[in-house]
Amino acid sequence: MDSSVKKGLLRNLPKLALGSASLLAALYVGLSPRLSPGLYTGRLFRPYAFPEGTWDVLEVNGIARQDCYFSGPGSPQLHGWFFDKPGAKKTIMFSHGNTGNLTGRLNLVRLLLETGSSVFIYDYSGYGRSKGVPTIQGICKDGVVAFDYLIQERGLKPTDIVLYGESLGTAVSCEIAAERSCSGLVLQSGFSSLRKIGQETVPIMKIYPQVLFPKPFLNAVERVASRTGYPLLIIHGSKDQVVPFSHAEEVYAAASEPKRFVQLPDCAHSDIWCTSPETFVSELKEFIEELP
Repeated sequence: MDSSVKKGLLRNLPKLALGSASLLAALYVGLSPRLSPGLYTGRLFRPYAFPEGTWDVLEVNGIARQDCYFSGPGSPQLHGWFFDKPGAKKTIMFSHGNTGNLTGRLNLVRLLLETGSSVFIYDYSGYGRSKGVPTIQGICKDGVVAFDYLIQERGLKPTDIVLYGESLGTAVSCEIAAERSCSGLVLQSGFSSLRKIGQETVPIMKIYPQVLFPKPFLNAVERVASRTGYPLLIIHGSKDQVVPFSHAEEVYAAASEPKRFVQLPDCAHSDIWCTSPETFVSELKEFIEELP
């Protein structure tokens, strides 16, 4: 190589190194969960849009299905089913998991009705009959819009409503509880934080700090630790391989009182309705009956 070329390369080496570092930094930030949601939304959201699902259901446990359509400022039209149980003192607001739509949770709805409560289950944007496209910020907003529907259109009071979250829905329920008052909060098969479950599922996510994850951070540990005024019930299966049992232990340890923890030793992630239905109903019913 010509000596003049060598000298030129040596003189420009710091600039080349700086340019390479800048490029790597840009790629690192640009591919982060916060700035590139398209890289993870396929894993996080698996909606079944209408007509996929079982939509010909007229009643559950003899309680007629009532279709509900509602929306909030800047939100798409959302859809839910309300099961109005005669004599019920509480209404369970059911925020479901990341896959399917509300029609796939009817076995759980049946058990929730057995607690003596009414049940309201709804679909996030892009799920079932709800319009739009699901995003982390969007589904949390959907939850608040659904809660406000119960207050404004159904005439319920915050103290009438028990927030119930399943899997991803536990994070949504925590976010609702951070913005609205409620009677109680139930977290079933939930993760401690989006960052932790993301790192366990996709190990490369470990290179990213919290700040490079999307807001809201969906951190149940932080939410339950700072909550005030309502009791918490955590339900989790010991054999859960989707969200390890350790997540529930972490959330419970961080939670302030009053709190209760129900461990279901024979249950995995989505089989509570058929594996331990009696224990599930008994524990949940007792929790609800003790609410103020």
